[in-house]
Amino acid sequence: MQRQRGLSVISVLFIMLIVGAGFLLAGKVLPVYNEYAEVRKAVTAMAGETGKGDIELRREFMNHAMVGGISSIKPENLTIITTANSVFVRAAYRREVPLFANVSLAFDFDTQAGQTPQ
Repeated sequence: MQRQRGLSVISVLFIMLIVGAGFLLAGKVLPVYNEYAEVRKAVTAMAGETGKGDIELRREFMNHAMVGGISSIKPENLTIITTANSVFVRAAYRREVPLFANVSLAFDFDTQAGQTPQ
């Protein structure tokens, strides 16, 4: 008599449950990190713009936000310090992503670029 080999139905269902949860999590988390990459790109670009005022830099961030799909942080929430020859920009924000029912993931992001003010 030969021994049976392979997975049982319960094992296959359990593996499918784990894989499905992984896909759900990846589908919720990847867009958040893509948006964070766009915020970092916008902040870095703004820090290289010397000679512009606070209002112009916020307008430039708003343009980056519209093109890059940034919705978690508004130009009013940026910390911008301009001096004669340097610009410091900091974006700190929190993003909550609902998973299911009343369960959510919370992400705290903080990025800065430019010369740190003394």
